[in-house]
Amino acid sequence: MILFRYLVKEVLQATTAVTVILLLIVTSGRLAKYLAQSSSGDLSSDVVFSVILFRIPDFLPLILPLGFFIGLLLAYGRLYVDNEMIVINACGTGKKRLVTITAIPALLMSMLVAYLTLLGAPASLNKVQSILQDPANTNSLAILQEGKFQETSDGHRVIYAEQFDPENDAINGVWMVEHRGDGSVMIVRADSGRISDNAQLDSQYLTLENGVVYDGFVGRRDYQITEFQSYAQKVVERRQVEKLQLEGDAKSTYTLFMSEQPGDVAALHWRFSLPVVVLVVALLALALSKTNQRSGRYIKMLPAILIYLLYIVSITGVRNMIETESQPPITIWLVHALFFAGAVVLLLKDDFSRVVAARRSLLAN
Repeated sequence: MILFRYLVKEVLQATTAVTVILLLIVTSGRLAKYLAQSSSGDLSSDVVFSVILFRIPDFLPLILPLGFFIGLLLAYGRLYVDNEMIVINACGTGKKRLVTITAIPALLMSMLVAYLTLLGAPASLNKVQSILQDPANTNSLAILQEGKFQETSDGHRVIYAEQFDPENDAINGVWMVEHRGDGSVMIVRADSGRISDNAQLDSQYLTLENGVVYDGFVGRRDYQITEFQSYAQKVVERRQVEKLQLEGDAKSTYTLFMSEQPGDVAALHWRFSLPVVVLVVALLALALSKTNQRSGRYIKMLPAILIYLLYIVSITGVRNMIETESQPPITIWLVHALFFAGAVVLLLKDDFSRVVAARRSLLAN
């Protein structure tokens, strides 16, 4: 029990440290992307941190297996380098016992990943999508400030709003200046305005009420003045702020079970694959962590990470093939079986070598 607590403590400490670092790296990159979209007017700055917060459960199912994998490599690698593993083996703890001890935190981590990928991540992605699909959060007027001139993302229009009216979801005292390619200028003044979203045309419109349009060339007298009660002006082409796989990742697991669409089938198998990844990489880490003082604890870190990346890229590629119906769903489980067999071979390689050497010795005698 003392040895179990010691090993689990070492593994969990290393895993926690690595996972936090990886999560900070991923969220920082995503935060920079959202801030860039916010500065260009594609996303309201008020919801940036909310979107990041709801994306964390979607990041963790991929971060946790890697964090656990590197945590095992670091923890067991240190034990080998400090000769603690030699003492542990001398006390009667063999490879089978070590696998059993490692399997307990691996199962707990696998259960956590299963919860996130089956329940937590889809719910969070739905929250994110509801935020991103709200025209109030993703239109070019989301970054407007009262009493300041603001240029739209296409660079052809300047809009000024005297006051926001949150109760009526409107802006009051609107001025809009549009510069056209032929040199003409259109100036629009209106008492109020609202943003309307046209999903079919993939565009957003500023609908103005009770105003005047001045249309013509600066310095000339050939211009028109038109009064209106309602006027709709296209503001900006809607851009996909966040490309989420709504047809799969944001659906509930039950919905995927009931669906026969290739994309849903691929997403369902992907969700069940990630917990299995944790168990397979636990065996891989146990096999690859063996080292000595001369080699150092980081000697196998690079090949181990390359094997992990190959594993993840393989099941991701198979998922894409399942979506296009070029491969059956069982293919993704064949990939898991292949890497599991490889992990077992690496783990028992020394035992196989000893058995072969013993047989050769007997045959020689």
